[in-house]
Amino acid sequence: MIISLQSLEFLIVRHINFQHVIFILASLILTSRAQAYPDFIGYSYSSCVTCHYNGLGGGALNDYGRALFATEITSRQVFPKSMEEEEIAEMSGFLGKKKLPWWVRPGLKYRGLWLQMEPGATASTERYINMQNDVNLNFFFDKKQNYALITTVSYTGIEPYYGKTNTWFMREYYLRWKQSNNFWLYVGQMDKAYGIRNVDHSAVSRKAITLGQFDQSQGVIGHFTYPDWDVAVNAFVGNAAQEDPQKQKGFSVAGEYQVYEKFKVGASVLTSQSDLQQWNLAALTTRMGLSKGSAIMGEFGLRQKKDKIADSEAELGTYAIVQTMVEINRGYNFLSILEHTKGDINKSSAEAMKWSLGAMMFPLPRTEFRAMATNGKTYSDTGGADDAWALQGQIHISY
Repeated sequence: MIISLQSLEFLIVRHINFQHVIFILASLILTSRAQAYPDFIGYSYSSCVTCHYNGLGGGALNDYGRALFATEITSRQVFPKSMEEEEIAEMSGFLGKKKLPWWVRPGLKYRGLWLQMEPGATASTERYINMQNDVNLNFFFDKKQNYALITTVSYTGIEPYYGKTNTWFMREYYLRWKQSNNFWLYVGQMDKAYGIRNVDHSAVSRKAITLGQFDQSQGVIGHFTYPDWDVAVNAFVGNAAQEDPQKQKGFSVAGEYQVYEKFKVGASVLTSQSDLQQWNLAALTTRMGLSKGSAIMGEFGLRQKKDKIADSEAELGTYAIVQTMVEINRGYNFLSILEHTKGDINKSSAEAMKWSLGAMMFPLPRTEFRAMATNGKTYSDTGGADDAWALQGQIHISY
């Protein structure tokens, strides 16, 4: 697998000018990004608009998404066998079976991480990180939810948000207009349209390429969606919390095409710059359902970064991630994640590999647990470093 990842990256980048790649991918793009849990294509849910208020995925679940999560993704071992799936679905609302007014839908999300580095070693360290503390407040101006205001308020904890810690802030806020079943318009601060949005914001396809947990940007997204394909076009001007010289301004286009049921291929491009840095990104993506509840997905991309202050030569690097989820039993899944990155393909630079292996479990309603072991390798033409090992435990609570 390591050889195939590197070989693919070699074929993509060797003798190809980055601007040519941007043009080629933009002309081939066929649909929007998948976000949150794109693995769920194994359950035949290949379109994010089915379950999320944001048609591109991510953020709070709508009523239908809550019900599906309770009745298909989560284990039903805590429920008596006599209880019907419809009754379980009715209990999935924010207040359980109690109905809320049609014009408001709140939500709460928490994600915590226990991390132990170098387990068993003398220098072993461990800590607990509050990764996500979100309050969703979603308002609708009509009963069909064609017009909506979607907001998320977050708490940073010790993880900095553009230099701020231990403070509440508005992470996302945007107006959504459903013009028809085939066109959605979003205006405000939100995630950029690019690639497969893995829930792990530390993945090589996220934070390292300006698509991290707090990298939302003010802008406009036009989302065209059809049964076999959809396209998202995004113009953005930077995050409201940033200083003007830091704001990345630019555009992106993301797309996906359904080759056949539970198999999609896609492409994304993004170009942006601030007074300090210039970024160009391009990626090919794929998602495929293997069987009910099981799926494999991959993203293979180029990342070009230029330091405008130093006026240095742009660095053209590569990244790749392949993730496989296999359902063992309803609510219990085997998870494998392989990541690769190279800093600059035009010169000698370090490469990094990371393999994560473990379990993703949904044993209780509104709750997710992960138990993972990771192995990281860093090497270059002149040598390499000792393997880095880590153990992770995650808890995710969603209301």
